[in-house]
Amino acid sequence: MFAGLLEIGLNEPLHIREVRLSTRHDACRLLYVSDIHLRCRRSDQLSLQVLESVRRSDPDAVLLGGDLIDGPSELGRLKELVGLLSELAPVLAIGGNHDSSVGIGRVRDAVVTGGGQWIHDGIAQVKHGFREITVAGPEATGEPDGDFRILCAHNPRIWKRSRHQGYDLVLAGHLHGCQVVVFEFRDRLFPGAIFYPYCYLSHQCGSTRLVVSRGVSDLVPVRWRCPREVVLCYV
Repeated sequence: MFAGLLEIGLNEPLHIREVRLSTRHDACRLLYVSDIHLRCRRSDQLSLQVLESVRRSDPDAVLLGGDLIDGPSELGRLKELVGLLSELAPVLAIGGNHDSSVGIGRVRDAVVTGGGQWIHDGIAQVKHGFREITVAGPEATGEPDGDFRILCAHNPRIWKRSRHQGYDLVLAGHLHGCQVVVFEFRDRLFPGAIFYPYCYLSHQCGSTRLVVSRGVSDLVPVRWRCPREVVLCYV
């Protein structure tokens, strides 16, 4: 690990990026955790870092945004992690493309057995005082409802259609090789945006905000100006 712009390895604590969509003194705090990529010889360290970020954030709920594991050998580790997270806050989870390669049903079962709620094709309600926060998965059907409406997704390309579907906030991750950032232009990160048109950190369309996480982990643990992170949303 080298301090500063270059990050090599997985030793540093996760950065907690705060996104404030509400100025309410009693705002609901939702922690979006994407792209954990549990895999052999990394799972213990990554799990500890995720747990520590949740303890530091003290959220009202944890949203797991897909690409949770990289292989079937880590299903047990995922179940353990969700169990430990559930002791700190309610856990809502969806799958990503890596989870699909393992078997989305197997990943779902690990999450549910661990005490989490699987919302990939469903909707959950997070009660916060007198408010109702709606969190939908990427394959949920029906119109979003509630005092604040969130789409918890994995791939930011969903922004093309979801920005017109009545959500207040769309969350995504799926960095996929774009962990080297040379410059930003019109909210997009380059050179990643050359290959992925929705390579944003944050973007606004009308009343809908897109927030894209830089994720917890990658296949190759080398980054430039792209810290490993979780995103704490105040809504």
